Amino acid sequence: MLRLATVFSGIGAIEHALDRLEIPYELVFACDNGERKSDSAPNHVEATYKANFPIRTDRFFQDARKLDGRQFEGAVDLFVGGSPCQSFSVAGKRGGLEEARGTLFYEYARLVSEIKPKVFIYENVTGMLNHDKGRTWRLISEIFDQVGYKWTHFILNAKDFGLPQNRRRVFVVGFRKLPGKMQEPKKQKLTVTMRDLLEETVPNKYYLPEKGFVRVIDPAQTKHVALNGKIARCQVANQQFNWYGDMRFETDIPPHIENDDRIHKGEYKGTRGVARCLTPRECLRLMGFSDDFRIVVPDQYMYKQAGNTIAVNVLQELYNEIAATGVFKQRAPKKLRVATLFSGIGSPEFALKRANIPHKVVFACDNGEVELPLSEEEIKAQLSKLPTLQRRKNYIKSLIPAKKINFVKKSYLANYPLQEKHYHFDVRFFEGEEYRDKVDLLIGGSPCQSFTLLGYQKGLEEARGTLFYDFARIVKEVQPKAFIYENVQGLLKHDSGKTWAVVQRVFDSLGYKLHDKILDAVNYGIPQKRRRIFIVGFKDENAAFEFPPESELRFTMQDFLLENTAEGGFGSRNGHITLARGEGEVPAKYFLSDKIIPGIMSAGTGGFSMPPEIDLPIARPLMSTMHKMHRAGGDNYVTTNGRMRRLAPREALRLMGFTDDFEIAVSDTQMYRQAGNAMVVDVLIGLIREVVKCI
Repeated sequence: MLRLATVFSGIGAIEHALDRLEIPYELVFACDNGERKSDSAPNHVEATYKANFPIRTDRFFQDARKLDGRQFEGAVDLFVGGSPCQSFSVAGKRGGLEEARGTLFYEYARLVSEIKPKVFIYENVTGMLNHDKGRTWRLISEIFDQVGYKWTHFILNAKDFGLPQNRRRVFVVGFRKLPGKMQEPKKQKLTVTMRDLLEETVPNKYYLPEKGFVRVIDPAQTKHVALNGKIARCQVANQQFNWYGDMRFETDIPPHIENDDRIHKGEYKGTRGVARCLTPRECLRLMGFSDDFRIVVPDQYMYKQAGNTIAVNVLQELYNEIAATGVFKQRAPKKLRVATLFSGIGSPEFALKRANIPHKVVFACDNGEVELPLSEEEIKAQLSKLPTLQRRKNYIKSLIPAKKINFVKKSYLANYPLQEKHYHFDVRFFEGEEYRDKVDLLIGGSPCQSFTLLGYQKGLEEARGTLFYDFARIVKEVQPKAFIYENVQGLLKHDSGKTWAVVQRVFDSLGYKLHDKILDAVNYGIPQKRRRIFIVGFKDENAAFEFPPESELRFTMQDFLLENTAEGGFGSRNGHITLARGEGEVPAKYFLSDKIIPGIMSAGTGGFSMPPEIDLPIARPLMSTMHKMHRAGGDNYVTTNGRMRRLAPREALRLMGFTDDFEIAVSDTQMYRQAGNAMVVDVLIGLIREVVKCI
């Protein structure tokens, strides 16, 4: 995985470029002070960045001048940034980095020398080449030579890379070791105009009053204003302020604008119409940002941030040429061999898919709550008489009631390419020796049951008669390099703590080094309070495992609703959720009738009293029984267009981290049950990424 760090990070142009290229990367750190005048002022750049990229809170730095790059030495593959262009005022030629001290370029170059990334990209305005009569560029060149990098530079224009904006910038690319020649990105024929990037519906506030209208149509203002251009002028930090930059004149005046007295209707070249600014979204589009990029700050800050960023399309092509040198080339990653028990709808499998981790599913197992006609004792007695594994498997298969459908299996096989012979029915009768040493990572949970055996038996037998026993038994039989076991946090106190004590003793007896922690989905990108205990075990006792760091929540439950993100708009890049905003339709069947609302909105009585709350920004834990519609003090309800409704199955899946390409192959009732029983995909993405580092 590419290790990325940025300084003067802005709103994350290189991060967005890598997301669009679907290049997996790890954010080592980012740094931007947001042009704050004091430490107490809000950092609006940081707010935008964190709303779009899940960086650890302690890895976003506020000031490049105070950042010690030595702590990241050797930990960064690609280091990207620009800096304001300043004259270097130190008298005399001191021949090195010290000559630039006091400038922000000095901080960038210092960080390159301290971090020692494989590659750096430095971006600035083309005026830097002639700045201070060329002295600035000469000194920059000398410093990049002296920090030990082979480097080249290109002048690239956004309009040559698919964006209708005339934006020329100089890009310096440096290699610590250059395996092959770096080629200049090839220019592309521009196939769109600025009109193609305009929004269909624009709020009234972007249309101009009389003073602004008169200004933008004035021929004398062409130095400051471009009206209805095909190719936008270079966006700048003060874009759209005081009617500066690219403006639009529209002759088609909708009724709601025609009737708004604040908007001036006038003539331009003999045609009646209205004039408007570009919207922040249009400015972002002109910089190559997709519509799933979240706007979380007021317009005045978003305009500035868009004008200060780097054209994403240019960075995409620049990265492709850098990668073509082979500098990041590594051996093709070996596929992670993963297997799951109590597999459900495949949360681990979906996590691997979303995280772009090459993998192979070795086996899965889930009975979908379908009961066999004989008791466990009767079945095991018969199995003991059968001499071969295949005959025992055939016997179990023959017991499965023909009229009973395993709906969990139906959902699983509709979404994952596993041969049916490797999908097993019942963990109690599953024999793991068939897969011994063929699994790298085994994942699963089990229902929480009391362990009723008397005495302290110090081993696997202590858990016999429980489904946890079978999970542990299969770990012993399969011998995976690592396992992840998940359960409700109540496991810790279950049966007065006896259950947890047995779980620990049993795993200890298997010879695995254990790590355990309670993780909450709300700390891993999902707006749902869902706390679960995770136990991670490694055969290698020297595995330096750490639980994944928490990140700030970027979404609310409302962001996940169909009316705000239509079907198909809930996606993922590099393991991170992306939303393509758009109003979607909520089927009528999910709205509540007036008859049942009073019961759902009641608080209950006695020990079951639960104050009703709806439209929560962070969902309550989803339940497998949510299809039964509990009271609003325990279940999740929302209002759409003033009407109260339950969540749709697709929304329940989103709240578990399943993107909209997950195929729903069962009824609503079954899908609710399966979603409520699943593990949160985003938590598993973080866990699996950390486990993979250790095996």
